[in-house]
Formats: sequence, C-alpha cells, structure tokens
Amino acid sequence: MTRIKIFLICLFVGSFLFAQVKENDKKNPPETNIKSGSANDSVKIYNPTIQSYKYWKEESPKTIFDTVLTIDKYYKNRMYNFKDYFGSMPFSNIGEAANQLLYSTKINSSIDLMPAGKSSNILGVEDIRYFDVQTPMTEFQYNNGYKQGHSLSSLFTHNINSRINYSIQYKGLRSEGKYMDQLASSNTLLFTTNYHTKNRRYQLWGHYMVANVNNEENAGIMYPENFENGDSRFKNRNRMEMNLSGANSKYEKRRFYIGQQLGLFSSGENLYPVSLRNILSYETTHYTYGETSTLNTFFDTQDNMFDGTNIKGHYNSKKLRKFTNFTSATFNWTDKLLFEAGLKYEHLEFKFDRPVDSSINYPQHIEDNRIGAAGNLTFNWKKGVILKSKAEALTGDTFKNSYFIDNHLVIQPIKNYYLDANLGIKSQIPSLNLLYNQSFYKKFNYFTENPSNERTLQAGGTLHLKPFNTRIRAQFYDLNKYTYIDENAQPQQSGASVNIVQIGLQNSFQFKKFHLETHLAYQKVTNNSQILPLPEFVGRATFYYQSKAFKNHAEYQLGLNAYYFSKFKSRIFFPVTNEFRLQSSTENYNIGEYPVFDIFLQFKVKRMMIILEGQHFNSSLTGYDFYSTPLNPYTDFRLNVGVLWYIFT
Repeated sequence: MTRIKIFLICLFVGSFLFAQVKENDKKNPPETNIKSGSANDSVKIYNPTIQSYKYWKEESPKTIFDTVLTIDKYYKNRMYNFKDYFGSMPFSNIGEAANQLLYSTKINSSIDLMPAGKSSNILGVEDIRYFDVQTPMTEFQYNNGYKQGHSLSSLFTHNINSRINYSIQYKGLRSEGKYMDQLASSNTLLFTTNYHTKNRRYQLWGHYMVANVNNEENAGIMYPENFENGDSRFKNRNRMEMNLSGANSKYEKRRFYIGQQLGLFSSGENLYPVSLRNILSYETTHYTYGETSTLNTFFDTQDNMFDGTNIKGHYNSKKLRKFTNFTSATFNWTDKLLFEAGLKYEHLEFKFDRPVDSSINYPQHIEDNRIGAAGNLTFNWKKGVILKSKAEALTGDTFKNSYFIDNHLVIQPIKNYYLDANLGIKSQIPSLNLLYNQSFYKKFNYFTENPSNERTLQAGGTLHLKPFNTRIRAQFYDLNKYTYIDENAQPQQSGASVNIVQIGLQNSFQFKKFHLETHLAYQKVTNNSQILPLPEFVGRATFYYQSKAFKNHAEYQLGLNAYYFSKFKSRIFFPVTNEFRLQSSTENYNIGEYPVFDIFLQFKVKRMMIILEGQHFNSSLTGYDFYSTPLNPYTDFRLNVGVLWYIFT
C-alpha cells in the first residue's frame, strides 16, 4: 500500500507542477509578438481547448472528453467500476459480483476462462482507451467503500510529440464490507501507447495490463430469518453468522496487446485506401479458490473433501494461456466503404496446477491450435443508411468449429429519427470455467470431454425518436445447448432451446429545470424458464432538479432515484467456481418485488464532478427483504461518495 500511495502522490504532484508551470506562464508570459523588424520574431501562444483532449477505443472513432453534467454521469460515477448497473443487482460490498437480471451476451468467438463473479471489474480489449492530448492530462476517479474502504483510479497521459502518446493508469480497490469474511480487493495496472508517422502511412497502438480481483467468500448469511425480522441484535451485520469462513477466491489476468497498420498505396495527402493490418495478443488467466479453515460445514466438508484435515491442500487452481494473431488486408474508400478480411490463428493451453481428484480422468493440460478467417464491413450506402458487419470462423482439433456473424443496420429516414437493427449468430463452446473444475470438494468436480457448442441467435433493434429522447428496444434470443450450473453445482447443457423476449422503453422528460428519466424493461423466458430464471420486469426512474450555482461557476443536480425488479426464484451464488447455480428442491428463495430508493446530489465545478448519495435510504423503512441473490442481502443505507476529476495542464 505504501508503494501505491507514493505512486498516486507522484501523479498528483506531477499534474500540480504542470498546472503551476502553466499558471506561471500566464502570469509571466514570454515575450511574444514583439516587433523587431521581422515577422519571424513573433512567437504564437497555444491555448488548448476541450477539443485538444481526445481518446478512442479500437473499434470507435476519436471522442473528446465529455465534461458536461448529465444524468448518465450519475449512473456511472456512483459505481466503483464506472458502469451503469441497470439490468443487474450488485452485491452489498463494492468489488464483489453482481446478479444479472436482464439476459445479454456478446456476439464474438473468444474462448476464455472468466467466472461470472469476476467479470465486473476486468477490462476487455474493447474497453481500453488510447489517447491524443496536446498537453499532459490526468484523470482521477474515486468511490468510497465500507469500513474505510476506497476505490481510486489515477490515469496520466502525455503526447511526447504530435505523433506518439503514452498513458499509465493504476486502479486500486479495498473494502471490508459490513458482513464477516467479505473483504474485496483488486488492482489494475495499465500502460497504453499509440504512434503514427507524419503521413500516417504507419500506425501502431498497444497496451499491457495486469489485473487481479480477490474476494473473501462467505456464501451468504447462515440464518436469513435473523436478517429479515429486523432483530436489533443483528443491525450490526458483523454479528451475523456466515456460511463460510476463511474462504477466498483470486482471479488474475495479464495481457500484452499490439496492433499495427501499414498503408500500401496513396490516393492523396495522408490517405492510404489499401493497407495491411496485424494484431497480436498474448493473455494469461489464473483462477484459484481456497480455504484456510477446517471448520466449514456448508458443503458437508468432511465427507466430501480430499485431505479434509490437511489445510494446505484446501485450494484448487486453473490456468489458461492464449496467443492470438490476426493479419488482414484493409480497403478503405473515403467514408463510404471499409472492408477488411484476413487470417486468424489462436493457440490455447488450459491446465490445472496439480492433480487432486483421480476419480476423473483429467488430462495434464488441454491444448488447441485454431485457425480460420475473419473480417468486417462498413458500408455507408447513402446518407441515413449504414451497414456494419463482423464475421469470424475458426476450427481446431480440441474445441472444433466456432463462428459468429454480427450485423447492425442503421436507418435514418429523417433527422433525429432512426432505427438501429441487429442480427447476430454465434456458435462456440461456453466459458472454460463451466466445462472443467478440479477442487478439494469431491462432489463439485467435473470434466466435459466433448462439449457441444452453444448456439445463439440474437435479433432486434432500437428505435430512436426525438420527442422526449425516446428509445424503444426489442430483442429476441434463441439459445441452443445453453450451458448452466444445476442444483448440484454441475454443468449441464440444455436439450431444448431457451427463448427470451425483451422489450424496453427509455425516455427523458423535462419541464423547466425539472427532469424525469425512466428506463423500463419487460422480459419473458418463453421456453425452458426453469434453467434460466430471470425477473419479468426491471425498472428505474430518476427525478431530479438541475441548475447553475455560484454565478454560473458551478452546476448541480439534486434528485431521487428508484430501482425495482419483480420477484423471481433467483440462482444462488456458488463461491467455489464463482458462478451462479440453480436452487435445489429443498431451497425456495425468492428475491425482488422491493424498491430501492437513493437520494443524490451531483455537482460540477469546472472539470470536477462530485456525487454525494444517500444510497438505499429506505432500508430500515420498507422491511428487510432486500437481496442481491439468495442468502446475500443488498447493502443497507450508506453514504456513497464519487468523484471524477479531469486535470488539463
């Protein structure tokens, strides 16, 4: 922690010194525009604007840093991972898992080892930002946790010259939580760089990331009635008995990623319609679950463990190494047509750290070499009609064939009215975490030798209407061979397909300085709902007042936020694999049908935004029936603080 503090102080001091140099330059400007008989003696002073600070992600155009105070800032900046949690229910401590309420999936063919309980705080390739800033810039993001817990992200980026940029970001989180054995901690260190030649014929971008997400696992409260009856003895949540003690899970991911593009033929100044592109990625992933206590009886430990009395053997670990190389040719004709096609190679190695269970024929390691083709197309047929398509097909000896096709069609018949339609098809094996597990618990071990591909069809779209900024969304999913964890914590693949229909409405009303933001979603699992239990309704409404203050030097929002989802028989979080399992015949837990109210003040001073939030202030008023997932209550009332601060020097 000492090194972390020193690092953060250095970043802050560096930004402060840059700011002071800038301020001194303003107070004592250099001798400029002095007449000395020659125009060459004049020196121009550069005054940057917000347009001088931009970032982009690999598959999106450059965007300026958004410092406007909007309600979307509240939804994101109130969360430790700076993501809007609509459609999910976070656990009570920051840095923990979240229960997904609305089904969603990514249409891609990436085989990975990603437990559901660790996916909320890991940056994917599509999340990495690259920068172009004309003066050094620092970004601070802060959220408080529990019991002196905090989450802080500090980013510094700098253009060495107009063609090369680097950034360094560190994000650390530590929060004890209100319940016993609930400590959450995580660290992410990220370096990025991008470069281009003066004529932009050659471009390079890349990043290196190391991240870990560590959690104490308590498997929820042992006696839910002590929580639900509001007994004053248990208002101090540390007094509640938990199902596990001394249990922890650790997840680590490292990634080295570099992309390059070389123009072959020039069609004008800095334009290369034909180019070669190469993307190389190397990742390692490591997941471990362990226990430091022999007293746990939640999983019937003594009868179902290997070496039940040997505490050193109470852990299981699995690793994945993945190397990917994609080489393609790109044709880009102005902004009308972009076409890319190429070859992709992928090498996978999966293994367990040590043999534990000899009753299952676990291989020492699983290896696969996969090769295939991939490409994408963007076609701007005419104003208001844009087609974007991506496709990929790979084959290998171990994991066989996989493919995906993802299409988006944007139609805008008149200004401010448009339809964004999508059609996606995917076929690939599920997460390796759902296929292979070897632990010191006998009954939770499994090995799927020849897994079937999950086949997903996704179709729908979003209609954007100008009145009240209305967005109407409809989505249909057809899931074949859907993989789930049953009541015995074993993976199963469905025989019949699972069908899901979703309809959503989102709009914004405004009367003078009063605003109402609503987001409603109806969802129905029309086939095989017993293996994918989800709520039928999820809704959020935010009523707030927004105005200027302090002679227009500041701006603020004062409001009330309400979140609700209908009652359903939710899956239970299973700590050993960090997945969600179905309830058994002896379990009958329903969650939902409970409103969560938050009152908040969000204000902005220059380029600093601060959120003060009374989170779940109705916790002691509307009954103790608020759960994120069975046995895991949602947070009680707390004061939530969030800060987002851009320093342009």
